[in-house]
Amino acid sequence: MKRMNLWMVGLFLLAAVPVLLSLFPWIHVPRTVQFDDTLPYTEINGYKYHTEIFGRPEATPVIVVHGGPGIDYAHLKTLVPLSKNYRVIFYDQRGAGLSPRVSKNDLTLDKSLDDLHSIVGHFSNGKKVKLIGHSWGGMLVVGYLSKHPEQVSQAVVVEPGPLYPDAAKEWVENFNQARSVSLWAIAPYLAAYPFVVKEDGQEGYDYVMTSVSNERIPGPPYECAGRTIPADMFIRGGYESFNSILKPIMERPESFPYDLTTGISEYRGGLLLISSDCSIIGSVFQEKYHLPKLPAQTVHVKASNSGHNLLTEEPEWSLKTIGRFFKP
Repeated sequence: MKRMNLWMVGLFLLAAVPVLLSLFPWIHVPRTVQFDDTLPYTEINGYKYHTEIFGRPEATPVIVVHGGPGIDYAHLKTLVPLSKNYRVIFYDQRGAGLSPRVSKNDLTLDKSLDDLHSIVGHFSNGKKVKLIGHSWGGMLVVGYLSKHPEQVSQAVVVEPGPLYPDAAKEWVENFNQARSVSLWAIAPYLAAYPFVVKEDGQEGYDYVMTSVSNERIPGPPYECAGRTIPADMFIRGGYESFNSILKPIMERPESFPYDLTTGISEYRGGLLLISSDCSIIGSVFQEKYHLPKLPAQTVHVKASNSGHNLLTEEPEWSLKTIGRFFKP
């Protein structure tokens, strides 16, 4: 009798599967260029970066370096109007956005800097380029100026993350005190993980990361009180990139070994640092930790009543400020 009851339970569960699947329809995340040949890309050294390029081919290149690590460039397309005077290049970093997923061995800060150097070399047309880096992208731009100061004429860093160990320690402490995303907020996305359609194998966690990143929670750690990020700001996160590069620092900030400002004194071009009022790595943090280590020619501009994602939230002000700085 017990065996028969078990068989009946098993048959019931088997019959229930289609019902469960109908209640939880399959979830599709945006495909990378590896699986969607309609997406624009630029192949460099055998890797296909998801890219979009605006402006005249002969114009001075402006390369936009997005944050993360692991998010995408889509929300930074507020900078497209710069293409009136420049050739503006957006690229999803290796393993992020709609660029192909790779193994964690290829997801390091050093590799990200090498990739940026490849992007610069590919689009420079023998000229010095201009760089715009936001958050993690600002860290990469500072590191790039330290390693290749001769390649860049002007650069803008928008509220870069920690540039050296002491700054990393302070950032992690501030984040842990202010963070507002709880396990309960993540739980529904984790529950949906089995229903995410997988091709490269990373779609599930990418879905969870993208959903959590798009949570519109007002206030700290990165926004002003009562303000949130725009809806659906991020297209597809790259969880493995975050997990390999940033998560270890958040767990043990003392494990961050870099000083990305080493060598930046050799950079002779213009440098604009933009920071906000409300972010935990806003103007107070930048003035305490970063500004003293940046070149003497650095100009610091503060965005009033704004948070960390000011390029997206304050596009007109951002374009005006950056355009004025870039103007010869």
